[in-house]
Amino acid sequence: MFGRTRAAVIRLVGADGELTTGTLAARLGVSAASASQHATALRGAGLLTSERRGKTVHHALTPLGERFLRGGE
Repeated sequence: MFGRTRAAVIRLVGADGELTTGTLAARLGVSAASASQHATALRGAGLLTSERRGKTVHHALTPLGERFLRGGE
């Protein structure tokens, strides 16, 4: 479930606080569809929240995602 790309999503969102699907895709070097799939899986695991604002979707870490990023502190 947590391969290299999904771990990178957690790190990127954690570092920026919030990222759009398009920004995630660009930073990861993957398609927007792929970035969306990774975000969906992480949202399903309770690590991300996603909010549509107009034409973009913004992703942020949940409190669980923040703990996961810090190594379970």
